[in-house]
Amino acid sequence: MVVSAALISAAVAQEGEFKRINALNYHKSMFSAQQPTELLRIPLGSGRSEVGGGEQDPEVYTEGVPFAFRPVENGKVWVLDSANQALKLFAADGSVMRNFSLKEYGKIVRDFALDGEHGFWLLSPIEGFIYRLNEKGEEVSKIEGFFDARAIESSVRGDLLVDMPLLASVLRFGSDELLRDQLPYGNGLSLVEGTGGKLLGLEVSEKNVKLNLRSVASPSQDITLAEFPLLIKDEAVKYAGAEILGKDASGNLYLNLIACHDQGPIYQDRLLKCTILGKILAQTDILTVPCLTPDLPRTRVVTPDGNVMTFYLKGNDYVLAVYKI
Repeated sequence: MVVSAALISAAVAQEGEFKRINALNYHKSMFSAQQPTELLRIPLGSGRSEVGGGEQDPEVYTEGVPFAFRPVENGKVWVLDSANQALKLFAADGSVMRNFSLKEYGKIVRDFALDGEHGFWLLSPIEGFIYRLNEKGEEVSKIEGFFDARAIESSVRGDLLVDMPLLASVLRFGSDELLRDQLPYGNGLSLVEGTGGKLLGLEVSEKNVKLNLRSVASPSQDITLAEFPLLIKDEAVKYAGAEILGKDASGNLYLNLIACHDQGPIYQDRLLKCTILGKILAQTDILTVPCLTPDLPRTRVVTPDGNVMTFYLKGNDYVLAVYKI
């Protein structure tokens, strides 16, 4: 998540209360927070072992970076190289293990999800299709009607979840590709499943965040599983955002809670590792490396072994890095 921070007056800054780190303004309580650890650096370009940036996207279909990435086992990462119309599996050493052309799936593929152990779902929102591919990258089937869909996710039981802003809902399709549920937005509904395959959401107020489980699809009803009150006493510091990042291979849940002062400085950018019911197992404060990409499906993703992966640009490279909890 990218946070806009207001400039602090020179007089206040000289008191040592605030510092500019990674071009963002932080309160002194965050000065020792964790910086991301670089894992993989991929050059920007059009080559097999590169990913497309702004120069590879003259029609500006992308945000100047790949739309999505998904870490898998053994340090490998699938990267949706949207500008070059490819889906690539990078090894931990930066070599490309698999490379599927996506040129036949529309002008731009915005998001992808893993379908079981080997297959894929692709979201092509301009043409309005979601494509299903096998492990060889070959089309198996497609579903229509997804113009301007924002993101997709697959569930443990094989369902497909689609974030549809035009319907203000999340749609659930079974493994047979038939519509099962339409879940209206509300209380920060996510594409991440909790117990019983029901979707989780974060309800954010100024001083509290609630982790909710969508118990009934429509009319929507939520059950509150846990609450995360803001412990900072300053009344001008409030929650500015919260996100459910996903789950690790053990089923633990990861959240991101951000709190800012009314004038802009960041007082908290916290990662929480929780049980699926919201009991906190571990937490850490982090420092964001901002990148002006507000329209990506996701910017932080949980790795199977329980780290949080993010990205940033450095020179002419696309960098994947992790925060450790």
